Amino acid sequence: MPADIASVPIFHCFGTDQSQTTVDTETAVEMLRASGCRHLAVNTHSVGAVSDGDDLPVGYGDATFGSVREAFAPGELIPVLNINMPISAAEAIDRTRRAHLLTGIRAIKLEVLDPGQRLAVNAAVVEATRELVGAGLEVWPLITPDPAAALELEAMGCPLLRVMGSEIGSGRGIDPRWGKSIDRTLEEVAVPVMFDGGVGSPLHATEALAMGFHSVLVNSCLFGGDGSPLEELRRFVAAVRVEHEALPV
Repeated sequence: MPADIASVPIFHCFGTDQSQTTVDTETAVEMLRASGCRHLAVNTHSVGAVSDGDDLPVGYGDATFGSVREAFAPGELIPVLNINMPISAAEAIDRTRRAHLLTGIRAIKLEVLDPGQRLAVNAAVVEATRELVGAGLEVWPLITPDPAAALELEAMGCPLLRVMGSEIGSGRGIDPRWGKSIDRTLEEVAVPVMFDGGVGSPLHATEALAMGFHSVLVNSCLFGGDGSPLEELRRFVAAVRVEHEALPV
């Protein structure tokens, strides 16, 4: 099991390519300290444009893997390759391999999306995961709620599953049409399950944790509120702190 995966319920990235606000190094560091999250998501969309893994971006601003890591003690952060927005298993596999060779990072936050980049394509996720796990990597796959796919991924050795509550960027929380599938998925798998996709408010986070999710990933919702991304993140942290003493004060 990834270190601290079940003890810190808030995970986060640092914006999307459509975010109006971009994250600099100082803000990225402050966000990590505010959440208590030790895992640093390293974007890979520009892997073909860099020759040094430290130059891979964190989000879509000027924060990089190297610049953020320098602000922490050695070993304090656990980097995770963010295979963000591929639309085929082949693209996801190729980008993962190149980013892994560049950085040596083994933990993979994997997704394969539909052409509209709103929903995970479960069959393609399973295909890519099988290939990457076979290569010795630790894969955290994103799927729409489906107990069969979840069990297949768990059997492959995935230490964490990420299950969508609703469409990416929708901000709708748990889609009632997916409720039964989510409940069955949470009941049938033994590994931690992260709510990732459709989070729009701190209430959605607390509702997901009450349902049985082990953690919640927030990203685009941090960039669409009235406050700064750091302020929005602190709202999520405050909402879940009562039940999770691992979060910082």
